[in-house]
Amino acid sequence: MVVGIEITAIAIIYVVFSVSAQRKLVDMKHMQEVQETIKQKSKELNEMVKAKADQEKLALKQKEITTLLGQSMRSQLKPMFVVLPIFFVVYYLVFPAVFTTNPNITVPVLSMTLNYRTYFIAVAFVAGLLLSGALMLRDRMRLAKEKQQAEATQQ
Repeated sequence: MVVGIEITAIAIIYVVFSVSAQRKLVDMKHMQEVQETIKQKSKELNEMVKAKADQEKLALKQKEITTLLGQSMRSQLKPMFVVLPIFFVVYYLVFPAVFTTNPNITVPVLSMTLNYRTYFIAVAFVAGLLLSGALMLRDRMRLAKEKQQAEATQQ
């Protein structure tokens, strides 16, 4: 039971660090603007395809989208160069040094027994989804509020 609590704490600390690193290394406002631009240009491309536009124009629009997608992917991968090495250190160096007996953890809610490393990955995955989802929701709400305020000041 204590091992499960320790692994859960380590996983949550790792997730908080990972999400914090991502938010520090990626300009979230710029990222949202790029994603919005990609969405608009994709819509334009679909309309051009439906209107049977010239192949050259379609290729140019596709190239614009591809360039933006590449930029978006590079921005999202940047934090991995910080987060992944720390994951490997925790997973391959810290865990074997701290948990020499290779313990298993029983998850009563699921009636499952998992190896401590598998349990760490499961907890980190779920906690990461929850934290990222909550932050994304908060960011979208804040962005919508900013848009409303901007529209209100323009009128």
